[in-house]
Amino acid sequence: MTTFTNKVGSIGLSLIAILLVGRGVSTGEGTFVLSTLKVTMLAGTLAGGALTDRFSARTLVLTALLMSAVGLGFLPFQASLWMILLFAMIAQFSEALMNVVQRLLLMDEVQHAHQKEALGWMRMVNNFAQVFSFSIAAVGARFGLTPLMLFDSGTSLSAFILGRKYLPRRERPSEDSLGGPATGGARASKWAFARCALVMMGWSFFYELFLEGCAGRLEILHPGEGLRRFSTMMILNTLICAGFAVKATKLFTKSWAAITGGMLLTVLGILIAGWGMASQIWVFGGMLLVTIGELLVGSTAQYTLMRLTPGGNKSGFYYSLGISLTQSGRILGASMAFPLLIHASRLGPFTAAMIAVFAGQLAVLWSLRGEIGRLA
Repeated sequence: MTTFTNKVGSIGLSLIAILLVGRGVSTGEGTFVLSTLKVTMLAGTLAGGALTDRFSARTLVLTALLMSAVGLGFLPFQASLWMILLFAMIAQFSEALMNVVQRLLLMDEVQHAHQKEALGWMRMVNNFAQVFSFSIAAVGARFGLTPLMLFDSGTSLSAFILGRKYLPRRERPSEDSLGGPATGGARASKWAFARCALVMMGWSFFYELFLEGCAGRLEILHPGEGLRRFSTMMILNTLICAGFAVKATKLFTKSWAAITGGMLLTVLGILIAGWGMASQIWVFGGMLLVTIGELLVGSTAQYTLMRLTPGGNKSGFYYSLGISLTQSGRILGASMAFPLLIHASRLGPFTAAMIAVFAGQLAVLWSLRGEIGRLA
């Protein structure tokens, strides 16, 4: 309930670029703000893991929700670039903190046998909430940025009120928590954990390149229609992922095969959509493969990373390091979207980059087959 309420208002951070344009900032100033927010995202992710080793996860979730309400609530009323940056950093930091801590809190409270399914429920809730968020944004866009950001702030505040009432108050992790004796995390090697995070970094690179690159290229090929076409595809993707998120955790029990298959389908889907961008049917076919790949990877990879997290009193910090490495793939994918896809005169470099990264992932996954198989 807490997560769903918060995620219904998840469009606000995506509107910062539009806010900056409305304030008439220069290219250099806009680049500085957006780059700083990416760094803030990584800082919040690292802080989330480190802080959970010292403080209650419940307290950190509530703190993140309050920070989100403050950041998004004050952001649209700022005229100064520095004040915009300040409140945007507060909102971005809180989102990154929340993404880590909510999973750790879930793992603390759910018995080991049900943790994989619990993560599936979390993904389902996030996806369904984002469908609502996209729809509200589409309807409310004509009223401007301020109502949307205030709505997002209100959902964070509402989630804080719900969280105070319903989130568990346990201060110490249970035996079945991340890194505890029941998970086997204490036996996991740091090298295996790092390799698993590296694989997820590659998948994040694929996905972010697809999100940013395909949306921009569709708009170039179909002026005035690109955003609508891509948004329709994303809503379908989100609905399918939400509907099958829990079922996928029960269907795909062989983690190594599921992750490998998911990576392959993701790459094929992005290549098909990229090369067939002029045709809606090819884009739809590519998106369908990407969606199935996301279900395969989502049902197993996050759980596998948690199980491989080294145990001990720094397990939260190690986990946040893995998530930070994963997020680095998003940053790389976003930075390569324009040269590889949006403004690319030919798609040879795009194809070469996809195949090269996938080949590297396969090599790392092959080296992990024993470690991942042991977790089963």
